[in-house]
Amino acid sequence: MKPWIQNVSFADIQKGRHIDAGYNSMLIQIVDPGMEHPTPMYHFREVYQFQFLDLEHSDDSINDAWKISDEQAAELVALLKRAEDQHMNVIVHCVAGVCRSGAVCEVGVMMGFRDTEAFRSPNLLVKHKMMKCLGWLYDEQEPHTINGDPIPEDWSNDNEKVFMLAAARRERRQREGD
Repeated sequence: MKPWIQNVSFADIQKGRHIDAGYNSMLIQIVDPGMEHPTPMYHFREVYQFQFLDLEHSDDSINDAWKISDEQAAELVALLKRAEDQHMNVIVHCVAGVCRSGAVCEVGVMMGFRDTEAFRSPNLLVKHKMMKCLGWLYDEQEPHTINGDPIPEDWSNDNEKVFMLAAARRERRQREGD
């Protein structure tokens, strides 16, 4: 059976609110620069840590070093390939558990991981840089999506987006009884 991949939030890792990944598992942690990585409630065979902001192609930044780098994208791809080769389940977290981790998971699903159908709205800069590392083509005009459904108007990456996505995730959890 193919391994699966799931995106979750910072708090989900601390509280263990995710699928039981088992012993043969990998945790990929993504936080903002300067943040400490959370201590997971459960043990993972391998843990990898990254720091970059949830910034898109078009986002102006005081420091472009805060965006995902080509090297980080290549390392994420290499980790997913390793996990797939080792039949490891993968959990990826970022702060809200929606955009950066959602992008890594969406690429993982495209690589062949089973989709846990977690709530996500992939950061397109992260997704496209990873696809480029894989030698895949992508649409530079790709619209932002929530679980694959296009968002009517393209968002700039701001706090309103993060809070709206987090609220939508909470509502989905309430509906699903989680």
